[in-house]
Amino acid sequence: MAETPQWARVTAAYLGLSRLQYPSVLQLRSSERIRLEELTDLKTFWQVFLRRVYRVEATDRVIVDLGANIGIFTLYAARQAPEARIFSVEPFPATFNRLLATVREHQLESRVTCLNHALTGSTGIRVMGDGVIPSQRRSLAPAASTVSGPQVLGKTLSETIEQNKLAHIDLLKIDIEGSEYETLLATGSPVLARIGRIALEYHADSAPYTKDQLFDHLHRSGFGSVWDVCDELGYGLAEMIFQH
Repeated sequence: MAETPQWARVTAAYLGLSRLQYPSVLQLRSSERIRLEELTDLKTFWQVFLRRVYRVEATDRVIVDLGANIGIFTLYAARQAPEARIFSVEPFPATFNRLLATVREHQLESRVTCLNHALTGSTGIRVMGDGVIPSQRRSLAPAASTVSGPQVLGKTLSETIEQNKLAHIDLLKIDIEGSEYETLLATGSPVLARIGRIALEYHADSAPYTKDQLFDHLHRSGFGSVWDVCDELGYGLAEMIFQH
């Protein structure tokens, strides 16, 4: 109710008691407008704006949004941290265009830099599956896969940080559908030391990677867990803070 005058209709749609007509424009009381094209857009809004699964501090000055999708977290972060510069990274071409539209509509071009590439363990061209799946669930195909879909440029986290001249990142938000393993494990401690907090969505163990392997790497690099919530399928959300 605090976020939108459309709260009753939106809540009923989220709970599956009714259906929204898509596309639909969600008007927030704080003047933001979010264009919903599918149910998963609504679910993303619910997680980011209502459940607030990613903590943003008003004092954050540099925020990197890996897996920016259509810009819902970018929009939320811009509101919560009004002086922050935000770097929003989204590889899938059609979704990247929606991200650009979100940034333009809210006149955030001076604060938000949109980057059209994937995060990977090594630089190179990769393929993203283009099946009939929501944009939030599209992921990179394995290197040896024959999956069809658009080619996207993969860059390491280190490259992304260096090319954008980021000496320090207050918040690194990661929601990249399984690529968090290769991306973070390929990032050395000196680069990770530039990051104050990591808000991480992680997925079930996927050979050759495991959650324990990923978390051990972050702990050895100086991060301590603030909280970690994982379901029975291995999907989880965690926040980590750099301690030393």
